[in-house]
Amino acid sequence: MAQRLFFAIPVSVPKQMALIKHQAHLGNLGHVVPATNFHLTLAFLGNVTQSQQQALIERWRDLTVPNLHLTLNRYLHFPKAGVVCLASDQVPIALMRLAQSLRRDAARHGLHSHKAAFRPHVTLYRGVDSVVELPQPEPVTLEINEVQLMASQREMGKLTYSPLVRWRSETTN
Repeated sequence: MAQRLFFAIPVSVPKQMALIKHQAHLGNLGHVVPATNFHLTLAFLGNVTQSQQQALIERWRDLTVPNLHLTLNRYLHFPKAGVVCLASDQVPIALMRLAQSLRRDAARHGLHSHKAAFRPHVTLYRGVDSVVELPQPEPVTLEINEVQLMASQREMGKLTYSPLVRWRSETTN
């Protein structure tokens, strides 16, 4: 049976609290993303079979996770997707390279092929039809020291994410 998988960077609890404050500041734009679902997607993989998943994990067994910071400093509205996010306008090269490597690997092995460029962001709202001008946000800096292979599933009408595999930076305690 296939699962919807993606590579993501988790958001720590203190940073989840900072993002909840952004949701409160913006008000009712759409469906609020629960704090437990906050993450930064590196590569969406789509529906992945068990054998594809095992091969994927084996290929990325020695994934090197950079230890760096990413400042989310602007709101973005993606009308086609119907989401509002907190995003970064400056992407560290190591993070860009990691995302590109994961995305190329996915396409090379018959998984999802990304057409859009990597734009690191954390989704705050879904189901957003239209947005008035968004204010300048208070920046939130994420510590990047872990990558997770995540499974996405719907349970009782709610979207939930579960980590399947974790890779950590060598300098992380």
